[in-house]
Amino acid sequence: MSEDILHQLKNTLIFGGLTDEALADVAHKATKRRLSKGNILMRKGEEGDSLFLIHKGWMKIVTEDSKGGELIINRCGPGETIGEMALLDQGTRSATVIALEDSDVLELKKDVFEKILDERPDVSLSIIRSYSDRLRFSTTYIERAIDWAQKIAEGDYSFVEHTQPAMNKNASDDDKATQLLSAFFTMVNRVKEREEGLKQQLEKLTFEIDQARRKQEFEEITSTEFYAQLKEQARALRQKRHQG
Repeated sequence: MSEDILHQLKNTLIFGGLTDEALADVAHKATKRRLSKGNILMRKGEEGDSLFLIHKGWMKIVTEDSKGGELIINRCGPGETIGEMALLDQGTRSATVIALEDSDVLELKKDVFEKILDERPDVSLSIIRSYSDRLRFSTTYIERAIDWAQKIAEGDYSFVEHTQPAMNKNASDDDKATQLLSAFFTMVNRVKEREEGLKQQLEKLTFEIDQARRKQEFEEITSTEFYAQLKEQARALRQKRHQG
């Protein structure tokens, strides 16, 4: 196993506390997998029997929205571990993971992972810290989505111009949440466009109604006996002037 893999294991939050000997053992028991861009590492709903350490490349963690469209909920890169949740709660995969570029990952099977936990209780604490970091990010993600939803309800779209998602891999939780809410931005723009279209239709309809109302009022006035008398008097005056 190469030195760079050992170095990366040592710098992960979960395995960073292991001795060099233990790290070498983990590296020896891990299986290296290579994925091309677009390859699926795991699917939502599958049984989880291993965790993965991203050695090279970036992955997107996705689920589906109500219409079956892709909804990105996170991105992970070198040094990050994914898939351990299914090992800990004995459940199925909670999301699908897809390679954003050509990538290398290390796969650690369930029995090896459980043995490490038995021998090194401090690894459990590292896992708790890892989940704590993800929970903090999830909280930021949810807060941002709720804040924007409230602004949309009030008809305020100013945040779209000031918080456009810029794809930056080295970003804070706040910036990362903005990046991952790209689908939200698409939805906001559609809502805004639809609202502007409705306003234009309303203005056109209002103009047409006003035109029709004025025409009706004119017809009502010109059809009265009073208007007919005024018209006859005006005709008589013109005739009198012409004769004079």
